[in-house]
Amino acid sequence: MKEDDFKKSVDFIAGRLLPLYGYGRGNNSHCSVQYIGGEILTVPRMQLHNCVNYARDRLATVFDTVRDGVQSNLIGSEDRVVGLQTLFGHRIGTSVDTFGDQRKIAGDPEVYRHMLSKSRAALMRRRKTNPSAVFVLDAQGVKNAAAEADIAQESNYGLGFRPVFRGGRSVNAASIGELVETYVNVFDQWVLKKSIIIQPFFQLLASRLATRSGDSAQLFSEGGCPFQSKCGALSLNLEPNGDLYICQDMADSDQFCLGNAVRGEFKEGIWESLCRRSEHLTSECQSCPYRRECEGGCMSEAIHRTGDPYGRTDLCPVWKSLFSRIDEVIDTHGCDKLRGWLYDLDGASRD
Repeated sequence: MKEDDFKKSVDFIAGRLLPLYGYGRGNNSHCSVQYIGGEILTVPRMQLHNCVNYARDRLATVFDTVRDGVQSNLIGSEDRVVGLQTLFGHRIGTSVDTFGDQRKIAGDPEVYRHMLSKSRAALMRRRKTNPSAVFVLDAQGVKNAAAEADIAQESNYGLGFRPVFRGGRSVNAASIGELVETYVNVFDQWVLKKSIIIQPFFQLLASRLATRSGDSAQLFSEGGCPFQSKCGALSLNLEPNGDLYICQDMADSDQFCLGNAVRGEFKEGIWESLCRRSEHLTSECQSCPYRRECEGGCMSEAIHRTGDPYGRTDLCPVWKSLFSRIDEVIDTHGCDKLRGWLYDLDGASRD
């Protein structure tokens, strides 16, 4: 996206859409901006700085707090990689694939891994930054998930597991049974044993503890995707051509485009219907004992499975199995012990 188009888009979002969403200064209003998709290191340095700083300043007129971060493959020159830390601080994430062949440079996964390792080493050496990482659980990934968790523990970085995004494309997806087994087994290897945050385990254990303890609020501020039903009111994705969607997954799947920020267009009726998801979840979701924590799962996944944004995601059995195992752990160890351990993890991640 050209710099002028980016600024025009931010102005449209801040001036037209955020007031429509009901956002404004006061009551500790907060905005989180994530630069994801593609590779941000390909954006010219000055253009990137100008755009990021413009968004910070413009959104600060609407929110009390604006916090941004970036997801990058970290494939670039050392100076460009370290420059991301200068711009975003420690709010950098990346992806890992230590054993598979999904990520390649010049057709070679080892070249990719070598360059990523060099970049991570440079960030540690020059900025004491150790980016958290996402690991994708496809048919190959489920076999390596436990090993990736061990490597993250040894290297002391946070890790997130994510089922492969289908997005309408042909992908080598893991079966639901394989995902159930992987999530439950790796959760068991993590809980009360490792000293790093692994998502979604941290988020789901914290939210389940809040419910089991009778707390009205979450233990930690982290939460959200893919466990929220109010995405329409809480999330907005801006594409390079100015198109607007609820999130990146819905953009990649071309699900319910909301308009175009460059042209100043917004389809308010579609947006309002997506905002009503929490009121129209399936009866099975409404009566589920994990309704508060899951909130119906990912809307994009539900659309892929049913064609309906109010539908039920095909990952429902995965999350139910994980929640069931979380309840067993709470019954065994008690809320206080687990809550204290989570606070220790959270504190260590901020040091």
